[in-house]
Amino acid sequence: MLGCQDFCGYYEWTFHYLRRTFGQQAVEKYWAEAIGSDSQQHYLQLGREYGLRGLSQAWEKTGQEERCDWTIMLDEEKNMLRIDMFDCPSKGFLLKNNLNADEDYCDHCIGWIGPALTQIGAEVSSHEHNHCGQCWWEMRLKNRDSQPLEVDNDIRKNPSWSHGYLHRFLCHEKQPLLENNSSTDSCELLSDWFGNADRIVVLGSEVGVDPCEVDRQPKDALIATGMRYATDQSYDVAYQAVVLEHESSSLPMVAKRYLATEPKNRPLLMYAFLPDKLLQNFVDYGLPRPIPILPLLIRSGHYVHRSNESIPSPGVFAALLAKALNKPAKLVDLKQDSDLSKENEQKS
Repeated sequence: MLGCQDFCGYYEWTFHYLRRTFGQQAVEKYWAEAIGSDSQQHYLQLGREYGLRGLSQAWEKTGQEERCDWTIMLDEEKNMLRIDMFDCPSKGFLLKNNLNADEDYCDHCIGWIGPALTQIGAEVSSHEHNHCGQCWWEMRLKNRDSQPLEVDNDIRKNPSWSHGYLHRFLCHEKQPLLENNSSTDSCELLSDWFGNADRIVVLGSEVGVDPCEVDRQPKDALIATGMRYATDQSYDVAYQAVVLEHESSSLPMVAKRYLATEPKNRPLLMYAFLPDKLLQNFVDYGLPRPIPILPLLIRSGHYVHRSNESIPSPGVFAALLAKALNKPAKLVDLKQDSDLSKENEQKS
């Protein structure tokens, strides 16, 4: 007999297949119909009969069966059901097994819960997930006054909440990833950020050529690895983006230079967020959570994650990003793993 988590890898692959083959609307339809309406009728029935109390009872039973590390708080007078997930067994299965086929596995939860709650006159008023198996939810019945709940075990107070990158929803609507950018999708954000560039110039970690001496055109976008950005003495060079390393050794130096730069001149921080490299704590260094580049590479077919193979260096990820953006690239001091981008693209 299959356990509750044994299907998660296939589940994620199905999302990826639908998204790549038929588009985003197809996978959202699958979430809403095949999951939310067909397989989760017990949630809808209890919700229709007992409101938030029925939903709470249904999820408490699910949590016991799936061994969720979470807490559920219900206050019907305040019209609020609160869930704090400390260790999601579903996403946890993927992380423990180093799996990452789909560009955003966590989105499927609100992808079916949102439409399902709409059917019974309820909604997710607020929700965040950090792609590390942690999230929080506030749900309420529509057309009634509600009040947020104060909870002692708020997952946002947990030190591990600083890991990963956040997606936030208000009333089922995904919120922008950056304060000064309206994009809710990392792929669209990256396309917009580099939209005016004619070419991507990538500076690898090997310190050889002075950036000031690189043959660049006026509309080139300059991307550096975190270590190159941190140790480069050419402060008059404007970097459009930085791809951070898989390890944290360069973060203190990156933060020092980044925070000393005027906000309007700061580069876009990016990170691969591979499943076994998620636990970087950028927040403690005063840095914003970097924008994930893996979704765009997966969506465009330029990267396939295989847990038993070597992973590209940050510089190679930057080169793959240029390919995903359909921009010609100039690679400078990018010696290590220089063939991985071509190799992975051929496999994908």
